[in-house]
Amino acid sequence: MNTDFKTDFIKVLLVALLLLAAPLSAASVQQRVNQELDERLLYLLSQKQTPSVEVIQQLLDQGARVNQLVTYKTPLMHAASEGHVEIVKLLLAKGAEVNAQTDEGTALIQAVGGGHAEIVRLLLDAGADLNAKHRLGYTALIRSAGRSLPEMNPPRGAPLPVPASEIMSLLLARGADVNVAGRDGETALMEANTPAKIKLLVEHGAQLNATDAEGATALIRAADRGDAEVVQALLQAGADTMIRDAKGATALMRALEEVPSYRVAGSEQLPKGRLDAARLLVTANIGDVNAQNKNGVTLLMQAANLGETEIVKLLLARGADVNRTDVFGNTAAVFAYEKDQAAIQELLKKATPSRQTLNGCLRAAVEKKDAAKVKELLAAGADANYEYAYGYDHPTIKSTVLILAAKKADPGIVEMLLNAGANPNAEGLVYGSEHGLKYGTALDATNNVEVLNLLRKSAAKP
Repeated sequence: MNTDFKTDFIKVLLVALLLLAAPLSAASVQQRVNQELDERLLYLLSQKQTPSVEVIQQLLDQGARVNQLVTYKTPLMHAASEGHVEIVKLLLAKGAEVNAQTDEGTALIQAVGGGHAEIVRLLLDAGADLNAKHRLGYTALIRSAGRSLPEMNPPRGAPLPVPASEIMSLLLARGADVNVAGRDGETALMEANTPAKIKLLVEHGAQLNATDAEGATALIRAADRGDAEVVQALLQAGADTMIRDAKGATALMRALEEVPSYRVAGSEQLPKGRLDAARLLVTANIGDVNAQNKNGVTLLMQAANLGETEIVKLLLARGADVNRTDVFGNTAAVFAYEKDQAAIQELLKKATPSRQTLNGCLRAAVEKKDAAKVKELLAAGADANYEYAYGYDHPTIKSTVLILAAKKADPGIVEMLLNAGANPNAEGLVYGSEHGLKYGTALDATNNVEVLNLLRKSAAKP
C-alpha cells in the first residue's frame, strides 16, 4: 500500500467515524437537556415558595418528566409535601403516578406529613392507596396521628396549620385501616397525640389495648412521652391500666420512671408531663399496688426516687409495702435517702431494713460522702465488703464500697470501712469508658496520699 493511498484511507476512516459519532453526540446532548429539565422541575417543586404554574407547565412542555425515577421524592411528592395545590392538580392531569413509591413513601404520606388537607383530598380522589407504607413501616393514617411538620415548626406570625385530626377524618372516611400496624407494631392509636384523635380512632374501631413490638399499649406509650391529655382520653375510653410491657412495666410504672438526661434535652416538659400522667393513673385501677417490674422495682420505689411525696402518700394509703425490695435488695427508703427526700424518708420510717437494704444505703452514703450515715449503717450491720452492681442493665459489673470511698478520696470513710473489716485487696470495677473496663483494688482507684497510706497500712497487716 503506497503512502498516498494510505493517507486517503485514513482520511476516509476518520470522516466515517465522525459521521457515526454525530448522531450519538446529538442524542447525548438531548439526554443532558432532558436531565437538566428534570432536575429543574424537582428543584422548583421542592421550594416552600410555590413556583408559577406557568413555569412548571413550560418545563413539562419542554420535556421534563412528570414520573421521574428517583429514590427521594417524585415531582408529585415534592408538590404534595410543600402544599403546592394547583401544581398537584397540574401534575395529576399530566399523568403523575399517584401511588409511585420511593424511600420517602408516597405523595399521600407526604401530604399528610405536611398537613395539607386539600392535597390529601385531591390525592384520594385520584386513587391514592390509603394503606401504602413508608419504608419505616407507617401508613398515612399512622402519620396523621402525630404532629405534622408545620405543627412541629410553626412559622412565626403564620396561622396554625390544619389540625391533623381533620386529615385523619378524611382518611378514616375513605376507609383507612384503623388497626394497621407499622414496622414495630405501632398503630395510629399509639401515635395519636390529641384527645380528638383518640376519640376519632376509637369511634372507628381502634383496638384500645393492642401492643407494639415492645409490648407497650397506646396508654403506656402516652405515659412514656408525658402526654397527660392523651392518657386521660384513653382512660375515659376504657384502656386497660394493668397491661405490662416487655420489661414488666405498666403505664403508671412508665410514667414514674426517671427520665434519662438525653431525653430531657434541656427541657422540663417531659418530666412534668410524665408526672401529670402519673397523677391521673395513680387514681385509676392500677391492680396490685406492689407489682414489680423485671428489676423488682415497685411504684413506691419509683415515687420515692422522684421525690413525689403526694404520690407516695396515695400509694401507702392503697397498701404499698415499704419493705418490698428490688433485685439488689433496695427498698423505697434507700431511694429516698439516695435522693435526699427527707419528707419521704419520714413517711417510710416503718420500713424494717434487711442486711441487703443496709448495704444499699451504705453504698448511697459512701457516694454522698455522708460519714455519719456510714458510721450508723456499719453499726447496724452493713457489710464493709459490700459488692454492688453498676445498675439493672449491668448486674455482673461490680465494685466495692471501699473502692467507691477511695475514688471519693474520703479518708474518714475509708478508715471506717477498713476498721469494720473491709478488704483493701478486694478487686472490683475502678472505672469504665468507651475504651473498656478497668478492674483493680481500692489502691488503684485513688491518688489521694492520705487514702493511699491508709490502704497500704491495712494491706500490709498479716
